Amino acid sequence: MNPKCARCGKIVYPTEKVNCLDKYWHKACFHCETCKMTLNMKNYKGYEKKPYCNAHYPKQSFTIVADTPENLRLKQQICLPGQSLYFRPLPG
Repeated sequence: MNPKCARCGKIVYPTEKVNCLDKYWHKACFHCETCKMTLNMKNYKGYEKKPYCNAHYPKQSFTIVADTPENLRLKQQICLPGQSLYFRPLPG
């Protein structure tokens, strides 16, 4: 049984099949979500299981900052409700 295209829902035959982002696509249906530019395995970028061209690939905004030395230092300053602020000595 031939799979269905993730974009148009029609059957995808082996000669026109693109297997990408855990889905099957017709070559013509594998295009950028934003500008509709036809993509291939070499020039696409996937985001949330959808194909994008390089120009329209969603920019990820990070909300969690890694454990930088400054953040590790700040974590060692503990203040609990109803208690005074105290500092734990840094290791080493």
